[in-house]
Amino acid sequence: MKIAMMEQAFPWDLRRRGLKDSIRHDHRVREAVKKNLKELVGREEIITSDGKKKVKIPLQYLDQYRFKYGRPGEGVGQGEGEPGDVIGKEGQEQFSGEGQAGDMPGENVYEAEFTLEEITKMMLEDLDLPWLEEKDEKQQKTSSYSYDEVRTKGILPNLDKRRTLYQSLKRSAAKGRGKIVRIVDDDLRYKVWREREQYQSSAAVYLLMDRSGSMTTDKKYIAKSFFFWLVRFLNLKYQNVDLVFIAHDTEAQVVEEKDFFTISNSGGTKCSSAYGLALEHIVSTHPRDKWNNYVFHFSDGDNWAEDNQYCKEAVQELLQHTSMLGYGEIKYRDEATFYGWGRPFDTSWSTLHQEFNNIEHPHFITVTIKQKEDVYEALKEFLSRKEEQ
Repeated sequence: MKIAMMEQAFPWDLRRRGLKDSIRHDHRVREAVKKNLKELVGREEIITSDGKKKVKIPLQYLDQYRFKYGRPGEGVGQGEGEPGDVIGKEGQEQFSGEGQAGDMPGENVYEAEFTLEEITKMMLEDLDLPWLEEKDEKQQKTSSYSYDEVRTKGILPNLDKRRTLYQSLKRSAAKGRGKIVRIVDDDLRYKVWREREQYQSSAAVYLLMDRSGSMTTDKKYIAKSFFFWLVRFLNLKYQNVDLVFIAHDTEAQVVEEKDFFTISNSGGTKCSSAYGLALEHIVSTHPRDKWNNYVFHFSDGDNWAEDNQYCKEAVQELLQHTSMLGYGEIKYRDEATFYGWGRPFDTSWSTLHQEFNNIEHPHFITVTIKQKEDVYEALKEFLSRKEEQ
């Protein structure tokens, strides 16, 4: 009896301290991941994963600060000096000798495991396809089911055990009993599911990638990283999206998703071939009165000079059939030390980009990627919610 009273007086909040600490820790881990999304976007082990296994993400150890009781003068943080004295500067190196072995301990690293779906949600949870319109002539109907009604009759698989036990307990309490004796037919409660019909606007997304000889391995990796996350985002957020993959050098062709991410070419570059094929495919398969069409194209801009004008004309025509057209130019600066025969790398806009600068349309968006971390910024630029102009 005495033990029972002590247990009853013990604060319930303290009993759940382990659970609360675990929830707080998970929250801090997710916040740490969100702060490092720029770096995570380009991680090769994520891009090359099959999406089924969890991905390990190294994070700096998340210390939990706590008070330590003691007498004045015994504190670990006390030492010589006065308040306001500078004891170190941010970024100041704490070792001597560049490249030499150190004798200081390193930081603890914590490896958090996440599924690809969880990472995608954290990365792109606030993003949408911009300017998505309702298309009354062809809206796809999807059905969802919810258990939002309870009845006294039903089938055994739909038995609501919690409500059934609660009903039996109420009946026993009404008779002066404080426990469940037995369950009778009148106690049984069943969940009833209801079908809800939802209509979603149809959308088609065209993914255009330059895989010509001028696209180096690093450049292709950046383009594939962008499209990798774009595909995951679309599959996670939208139930009715057609994906069309177009790869090009001097010629363009519609390819399967697997080939889009694995096969490379080595020919010249005519970007107008990709735009022309996308336009032809949209007109024949996804007319604008029934579909929201989006086109995303990534290239290094090293296009055949005589083709630039054709690209401009094709883009202007595509904008009449699409909700948005995005062009991303890759100028990877890690390889920008030397170009050709020892000449400095040209960081100016490509002639193709200069041609596109003459297009004034609110739904034509261009971005430039100079390093892997810029992929996340490109995703946000293309997929951020925009006001109608």
